[in-house]
Amino acid sequence: MESFSRSVILLGCTGSIGKTALHGICRSEPGKFLVKALSAHTDFQALAKAAVDTRCGAVCLTDEHADIGSLQRLLPPHVRCYHGADGLEAMLRELDADIVLNGIAGAAGLFATLASLDSGKDVALANKESVVMAGQFLLTYAQDRGRRIIPVDSEHSALYALIGAHGRSHVEQLILTASGGPFRTLPAGSFPDITVEAAIAHPTWRMGAKISIDSATLANKGLEVIEASYLFDFSSDNIDVAIHPQSIVHSLVRLKNGAIYAQMSPSDMTLPIMEALSDGQLALRHVVAPLDFTNLSLTFEKPDEARFPLLPLAFECSRERGSYCIAFNAADEVAAHAFLNRACSFTDINRIVEQTLQHDWSESARDYRQVLIQDAKARRIAEIALNEVAT
Repeated sequence: MESFSRSVILLGCTGSIGKTALHGICRSEPGKFLVKALSAHTDFQALAKAAVDTRCGAVCLTDEHADIGSLQRLLPPHVRCYHGADGLEAMLRELDADIVLNGIAGAAGLFATLASLDSGKDVALANKESVVMAGQFLLTYAQDRGRRIIPVDSEHSALYALIGAHGRSHVEQLILTASGGPFRTLPAGSFPDITVEAAIAHPTWRMGAKISIDSATLANKGLEVIEASYLFDFSSDNIDVAIHPQSIVHSLVRLKNGAIYAQMSPSDMTLPIMEALSDGQLALRHVVAPLDFTNLSLTFEKPDEARFPLLPLAFECSRERGSYCIAFNAADEVAAHAFLNRACSFTDINRIVEQTLQHDWSESARDYRQVLIQDAKARRIAEIALNEVAT
């Protein structure tokens, strides 16, 4: 019988992170991981196929209105089905696993992160919104339960490794790289005419639609700045962003002695995902192809904050703390989805977030209930701003 070293639960298995994780588990490192359970939101067919491929014992369809009967008919009889948010919580509580990969997109991922920690499992976190929204509350929540949060974003995975290698006390500054998105060189005067199709055509990464929009506005890099500030306990004044179109250098650290160290690898999320899932417990080999330095050119430049104002806004929110980060994330979700639904223009995204942040968000959210209250408030304000800019 095949022996497995690490047992995992994959949440959001039909999204880009989940699919990459499944590919890595089944093909890059076969035999080293046992998939105990999977979740998806609505795509029951893809969930069923993944369950059969991994021979897992449980699945959860988190959409409250999902057709569970159709899912069950596609599954072997031994696979247990869970349903909705309560079902996800029950699945996490009832099944043992070494680690949970949270690949759920958006604010909905926070509930899954908290439920995973509550069930006594470490979390490989691809859902940056969990940290952006819950901040120090989330980190304390994990610490109180003796659990760890291991970052999956390529930038934060790189920082996690670099800080671990050199020691937190020796690091002066964190430098996150950004591809610059598809409009890095587009004249600002053309921004109002940007289409959804152009915005989701990322030049170096294959991602979901919403995160692709965030990359195009640099909102995603702003969220990553906030996430890095919380995860690694650095002031945003000690965090910088460099535009790096090749997406080869994923992050850098500047040590107190002035030296800079970088993590470099191909633009493939398999490596940070598998590193987080293994958490140093497994020797991973050949997860991604080694870099070919033949004719490899690496360039860096400062972000154009005038053309991409959401990035400096995110830095400001990180400095202010309170609930500003919650409001930034909520307003960006409202605006980005409105753009995807063609209810506003590309430049309206900036205006909606800016108008939302003009309100007072100085009150901190100290628990999950307060996070939800502030998030809902920000979404209401963002919807009002959307109606104003769209008319």
